[in-house]
Amino acid sequence: MRWAAAIAAFLLCALEGRRRSMALKSRVTLLSELVVMLNNFSIEIRCRALTLDELLSEEDGRFARLVVQKSSDHSNIRSAWDAACAELPKSRERILLSDLGRSFGKSDKSGQLRLLEMYGVQLSQLKDEAESCYRKKGEALSRVGMLCGAAAAILIL
Repeated sequence: MRWAAAIAAFLLCALEGRRRSMALKSRVTLLSELVVMLNNFSIEIRCRALTLDELLSEEDGRFARLVVQKSSDHSNIRSAWDAACAELPKSRERILLSDLGRSFGKSDKSGQLRLLEMYGVQLSQLKDEAESCYRKKGEALSRVGMLCGAAAAILIL
């Protein structure tokens, strides 16, 4: 019975370390998708005069899909954008995207391009920070989880 508890403790701790490491990696992936999305928005605005609904429908990133999904529940795309922002795990991304959603489409073409460029730079900085954090902490979290699991298993035995 102790062996089963020791193995379970080890596995649970190891999985928790891995889950935390994957959460860091997921944030990097989300921020990368957001940077690409804003770059694509800039290209589309330069070439064609698309609305936010049309821009989002042509994107395949997680956030764009979430906004499109929320648009069926909300009366307009801005409230769907806000609802999607509310589901983001980190407040810094949530605040940036929420501000972008409120400001987007309220100026001429050049104003929108400058706005996208400004938010793109800020999201790129967040992405760089997240990548650095993942490089520093990602593997360590997995190893600490295994070490804690081993320690718990030893204590149980």
